[in-house]
Amino acid sequence: MKRAKTVDSSKFPWSQRRTSGLASLPEDIRQTYQQLDNFTPDPKSVVYDILSTPGCPLFPLSEWLNIMRWKYVDLRKVLDSAHTTELDPKKTHIIDDEIELALRVSKSSDHNIAFTMYIEAVAFVFPQRREEFMQYNTYLSRLFHTMEICLHPRIIEYDRSVRNQMAMQRNLRLTDYSEFEHLRTAFLTSFGVGSNPASSSSNTGGRSNQRDRIGGRNDPCHKWNRGTCQKSEAECRFSHCCDRQGCRGAHWKSECPNKGPA
Repeated sequence: MKRAKTVDSSKFPWSQRRTSGLASLPEDIRQTYQQLDNFTPDPKSVVYDILSTPGCPLFPLSEWLNIMRWKYVDLRKVLDSAHTTELDPKKTHIIDDEIELALRVSKSSDHNIAFTMYIEAVAFVFPQRREEFMQYNTYLSRLFHTMEICLHPRIIEYDRSVRNQMAMQRNLRLTDYSEFEHLRTAFLTSFGVGSNPASSSSNTGGRSNQRDRIGGRNDPCHKWNRGTCQKSEAECRFSHCCDRQGCRGAHWKSECPNKGPA
């Protein structure tokens, strides 16, 4: 029987950069890297060990695995786990060929419930990161408090983008706000690309206008209104805006202040 070849990581062109970079990281981030290296060979067994530990936090199995791999955690699934009575974590509820029914994180209260559960799960595995995640949650709570309710979906999308970037750049903390300034501009300012879904297609620029003509850029994204669109505003071929007739506001249809025709 042939023995499987092992990869010699010391021959990677970035090997020296990784070694020196890890050595210069703050202790809490360096410890996170070490823990992730330990989990990498068999993250599922780590999750099963957690679930067999009395008093472990309530958290969906799929998202435990994402924590083990330092991937983006879907707060919709976390919120769903807080309200479901299903014992089978693999059970899904299909409406049609594309739509999977799930609770939607659409309000600040929903987000706070899910994110608090997220903090407890992360801190169970990475206790050195608890304070960081709590500070970030406080930051988001202040944003919810200072912005109009109709703009809360933008804060939620901002948070999704921040956590997605942190999943791809493990050397970052959620509280490294300057690293996410471009996302704040995109989602939380009136001139950001993620904050004006009802913008006109009359702007110059052949590429965007071409997409308007062939891709329905000015049409609202129905998946986004249901909370099932996995794309950012920039990636989606449709506008992330209310799909209630005559509205096109920067909120979900369920949060629309207009009570006109659906």
